[in-house]
Amino acid sequence: MHEKEKQLIEASIDLFAQEGFWNTPTARIAKHAGVATGTLFNYFPSKDVLIDAVYQQLKQEWLGHLMAGYPQAGTLKERVEHIWFRHIDWGLRFPVRYGLLNQLKLSNLVSQEAQQSQDAGLAFAYDMIVQGIAEGLLVDIDPAYLGQIFYAQLEAAVAYATEHTLTDMPLTRHITQGFEIFWKGVAL
Repeated sequence: MHEKEKQLIEASIDLFAQEGFWNTPTARIAKHAGVATGTLFNYFPSKDVLIDAVYQQLKQEWLGHLMAGYPQAGTLKERVEHIWFRHIDWGLRFPVRYGLLNQLKLSNLVSQEAQQSQDAGLAFAYDMIVQGIAEGLLVDIDPAYLGQIFYAQLEAAVAYATEHTLTDMPLTRHITQGFEIFWKGVAL
């Protein structure tokens, strides 16, 4: 990725988070990035392409954070717990990026192609759920539904920790207790 392309994505992240997607014209993004508007269109032919690039950048950062230190050979519980802790850590460490990624997921602005290209990076999680069900370690429900339950509880954990400005031991206890509650609900 070129330096100007990075600048434009970072400027977009800043402005989209502050002002929203619809209220942020491309000229303002270019100015915030310190480049000419024409330069923006050299890298991103349209605002839709830029939004896809922002989504993909945030999703890659999140996935990279999630996978750092991932215990590939760990038990199912250890692997799921790792994802639990790392997701919450990313949400609390990078609240602007986390919030913007969630907004993009809920919007109809991200193309199907961009969503699908990023979802491929999470195929391992779906496979892990399928394997856990097949081995009798997890409740036997639709794996996609179980994944949604997991994600919803992660979102609740981040929201609670943020709203209550949890740090240090209260935060650690919150994350650990939340995971144990989730695990008791899905493990056999």
